[in-house]
Amino acid sequence: MNENNLNVVYQQYFSKKEADQIFEELEREIEYFPSEMTTVVVFNKRYPVPRKVSAYGDKNLTYTFSGNTLPTKPLIPILVRILKEANKFLKDGSFNYILINRYKDGQDKIGSHRDNETDMDPNSSIVTFSFGAERTMIFKRSNFNSVKIPLKNGSVLAMNPPTNEFWYQEIPREKRIKDVRISLTFRKNISKIEL
Repeated sequence: MNENNLNVVYQQYFSKKEADQIFEELEREIEYFPSEMTTVVVFNKRYPVPRKVSAYGDKNLTYTFSGNTLPTKPLIPILVRILKEANKFLKDGSFNYILINRYKDGQDKIGSHRDNETDMDPNSSIVTFSFGAERTMIFKRSNFNSVKIPLKNGSVLAMNPPTNEFWYQEIPREKRIKDVRISLTFRKNISKIEL
């Protein structure tokens, strides 16, 4: 799909069997940040993020959003494996950062946003693999119809420039969903911690 500056590639990537195995390994291996490290500020009030968050990648990188600065944990084998797959969606170079979100059920969500943090390379694609429960991603832009994409177990969504300049995205609450979804979002991070 490439129209109105919405340039995304969506496809089923892993078989159900492979995706289920990856999901189980992620559930065993991923360490999430404590909730006090992941909050958002809305109208000058701080609230917990409605999902679990973690970050893995190259040493000395950080990611800042809504006043939170998250350090990276060192890559583990399951993430190295999927990183190799994510890099196939880049024209050059490789991703160095993985943001992981765990949605415990349909109550967990991510609000409307653009991935335009200064830590991230604005000229790079962003690639997300989804495992577990199917959730809906909605792309929104003023004066355009919303675009809904079902993020199925084992699927990949590549968001290419200039999508992020023009379109907001969200994963809304879906109360009927009772199962866990884990997303791995691969990015080029250009931050460096001063040592």
